[in-house]
Amino acid sequence: MSSSPFQALVFDLGGVVVEHDNAVLFERLASRCRPSCSAGDVLNLFRQSRWGTGTPIRLFHQQLAETGGYEAPWEVFVEDWSCHLAINPSMLAVMERLAKRNRVIIFSNTNQEHWDFVREASGGVLAGFEPFLSHEIGHEKPSLRSFQVVAEKAGIDPAGCIFFDDLPANVDAARQAGFQAEVFLGEPWLLSFLEARGVALG
Repeated sequence: MSSSPFQALVFDLGGVVVEHDNAVLFERLASRCRPSCSAGDVLNLFRQSRWGTGTPIRLFHQQLAETGGYEAPWEVFVEDWSCHLAINPSMLAVMERLAKRNRVIIFSNTNQEHWDFVREASGGVLAGFEPFLSHEIGHEKPSLRSFQVVAEKAGIDPAGCIFFDDLPANVDAARQAGFQAEVFLGEPWLLSFLEARGVALG
């Protein structure tokens, strides 16, 4: 790891190593609600829940039942809640190889239930990449403070690290916090970028 040109490689989860389709999620949840509750209604309720900074998802389940008539028990809700997530095995393998010669960190806006799902779906591999999760640190991207907290907790100098995210707003915020940062444009792009910067894969 000492030969790496970066102190750490920091990766987002969704849109990078985890594929997700939020439309599938909200349609699934709405399908178990009363007919008058649309996927858009579920989305609006979801946005009010502050799920990413530690609000228990059980409360969202309760709100959805009370407001939208969602009928399924918690055990079914948890399955619905992650129905739109899938690991990208090729990118997971790239990150595993990177971790052999580089410090790999994850920084994601997420919640405990989604993290539990993707951690298990990755065979536990994701848990080995030093995860910093919004619901645990109490801050979400793209807030400047979220990046500052990650740097503090990880003990890294942002200027010596690089952050990859599929959302330009998060990349801009990372740069404001002093990180080198790039919009993730897919695995082929990443491999070319890393090679050009002298980052070795194991």
